[in-house]
Amino acid sequence: MDDSDNLKRILDQAEEAFDKGNWDDATDLYSQAYGIEQSFAINQGLAASLLNSKRADEAEAVILDYFNYYLSDPEAAGLATDIVIENNDYLLANQMLYFYATNPLSTIKKAFIDEFGNRVQLSENRHNRSFKPRMNKIEASLNSIVTQPVIDQIQLLRSLREFDNQSYLKSAQILLDNPLLHPLLKSETVENLFKLGIDENMDISFYGENKKFNPSKLKPILSTDVYLEMCDELEKILVDSENEVQLDNMRSELSLYAAMVYPFGEEIIKTPTLWTKVFLLRYGLLDESQVGDNPELPKVKKWIKRFDSLINTFQQ
Repeated sequence: MDDSDNLKRILDQAEEAFDKGNWDDATDLYSQAYGIEQSFAINQGLAASLLNSKRADEAEAVILDYFNYYLSDPEAAGLATDIVIENNDYLLANQMLYFYATNPLSTIKKAFIDEFGNRVQLSENRHNRSFKPRMNKIEASLNSIVTQPVIDQIQLLRSLREFDNQSYLKSAQILLDNPLLHPLLKSETVENLFKLGIDENMDISFYGENKKFNPSKLKPILSTDVYLEMCDELEKILVDSENEVQLDNMRSELSLYAAMVYPFGEEIIKTPTLWTKVFLLRYGLLDESQVGDNPELPKVKKWIKRFDSLINTFQQ
């Protein structure tokens, strides 16, 4: 039996299990199918099965693989909203509402968006009544977040997803003011504020400087000029490379550099092409003669060494 026949057999069994309400079996079968072929249709089946199995957190992780598709497809958008609300992820819910408010889609009706907004508000109000004591503990722990292991810091930031907008904004400012918070955690917070459409000046401690920024004026990290220019240079230099996996891995590493300097990328990565060349030099894909003797080179090497140390700390 070839892969296509095997996939069809598994999907038939998954759909049968789903129709019978055997959620655990359906989840297992859709997981097998998704391991063979990642598609939007299979993703929806797996997400729906997980949601019905009361595993909304896992379902949310699954839909993020195709999130833009979910936002624009009427039926899938309904599943996504069910998952996000069930998972008490009000950060993502409010980001979705902002997206719909600023990106009208012909496929998504206003009535659907209005109903989603009402459901989010009702769910937030209900959740806050029982969540308030834990919210207070989370807020108190933010002041000493850098004394915790990195993995605990990451989990603490994830817990903020259950906060309503006003509470999230207050907590985000505490994080951004902290000069010792890891830059990758700061950049995640900044990008979340951008996705919420926050249109006000906010303070941030940025590599020893106290600066201000307006989240609504930003771009997503992967759409910033510094990241796109670094990737353009990467693809230009490795134009003959047939190893797409290698290119994807390198783009991912460059995205970390872009995140480390967000939201003031151009102030540190002043010459993105040079940064890419130094990056490739470290991997032995360029030699010193191809990098040249740019006067900025020592400073770029120093920054990259610092960033590599911070990234290693984050990944340990």
